[in-house]
Amino acid sequence: MNESIKNIENKIERVIVKWNMLENGCRVVVGLSGGADSLTLAHFLLKYTKEHNFHMTAAHINHGLRGSDADSDEEFVVNWCSKNDVELKVLHADIRSIAAEKSQGLEECGRNVRYSFFRSLCDDNTKIATAHTLSDSVETVLLNLTKGAGAHGLCGIPPVRDQIIRPLIEITREEVEYYCNYYNLNYVTDSTNFTEEYERNKIRLNIIPQLREINPSFEYSVLSMTKCLNEDDRCLNEIAEEQLQKASCKNGYNLSILNKMPDAVLNRAIIIAVNKIKKVRLENVHVKSTADIVRAECGSVTVAGGIQCTAQGNTLFINKNENKYNIEWSIPFSTPKSYLPDGREIVIQKLTKKEYENRLKFNNLLFNNSVNYDTISSITSVRNRRRGDIFHPARRGVTKSLKKLFNEAKIPPLLRNSAAILESNGELLWIEGFGPSQHACVTNETNNIAQIIIKEF
Repeated sequence: MNESIKNIENKIERVIVKWNMLENGCRVVVGLSGGADSLTLAHFLLKYTKEHNFHMTAAHINHGLRGSDADSDEEFVVNWCSKNDVELKVLHADIRSIAAEKSQGLEECGRNVRYSFFRSLCDDNTKIATAHTLSDSVETVLLNLTKGAGAHGLCGIPPVRDQIIRPLIEITREEVEYYCNYYNLNYVTDSTNFTEEYERNKIRLNIIPQLREINPSFEYSVLSMTKCLNEDDRCLNEIAEEQLQKASCKNGYNLSILNKMPDAVLNRAIIIAVNKIKKVRLENVHVKSTADIVRAECGSVTVAGGIQCTAQGNTLFINKNENKYNIEWSIPFSTPKSYLPDGREIVIQKLTKKEYENRLKFNNLLFNNSVNYDTISSITSVRNRRRGDIFHPARRGVTKSLKKLFNEAKIPPLLRNSAAILESNGELLWIEGFGPSQHACVTNETNNIAQIIIKEF
């Protein structure tokens, strides 16, 4: 074994060890297209299994896009796995039809199908190994650069993401080809890699060769940069997470605290907060537009995945698709507890007059969360608001529409339809956040009291 191949294999192994990619006894699913990158990965890991205790399975996807060429690639992979006694799983997918059905680009659809297939072969003790190289990461950095990406977009392809591992992420495509030549590994070549129809190919074929003329070690220089940026990004994300926790309040985040954050921290806090609601990929424009309404302390924007971000009343509210809040719901009210459609639990505790008075001494809000138990009957229900609802708030001597009550209390529109309401025979007995009606409130003559508790999950 010459020094060059030793150096390549040592770099692969160092990445595996540094990132704790493979543990003894685990399983690894290797994406095997038959190209030089994936074949290098499969060949290296096959040797690695003889030194470490783990099982390898190869996974191949025939995307149905390149006709006989795709069939030939599949045949090549089948033969290689058979020759090397490697377990193989093959998926045939009509990517063009799936993409049309889901209104996705072919590349995006192919990637989604590919990873979905990989994950279907996994359990909790399985890793997914993909053959992304340093060259792929550099291309990604340059591609993101052309789109005005921030620091995170310039961090390159991560070595590990969830259960996905990338052992080749610090070797170049030239080193991959050297590895294949050294071990006499024949591999297939995707002809689409040489067409300039795709942006990535333009960067690979035209831009990177010119940058290498300026710096022959250009790719390793980018690697050094991405390592620095990753460390900076990790540190800023930790700060953003800490500050976001401080800003957390009921139903959202305190705008005053958010506005004390520098832009670099606020932008990351927004990404973290949105992803707590739904895992989405936010574009820079989404982050900036959300940051703008935070700075202005008013406004509303819709970002990726239909997530609604609303700044109102010193709170940033982040909710899933607004449409779900327009759905009317009503459930029979049962004691001691019922479950609301949003997953919350509404609990009723029956108290005697003496128990109620004792608790009232220590809890000033108990009145707002209590009703006369005798006003609850078999026809009582829990629901959300309806158009035209009116309410007689206890001890206020007025009758108001719910719309007016919500407006006066500055309740964000996105939260109004989630407020729980007790209703009996067409009369509103109690409203979450507002308390009991005049008819249902606790008086000196009330003997049995129902304390209402809503538990968040």
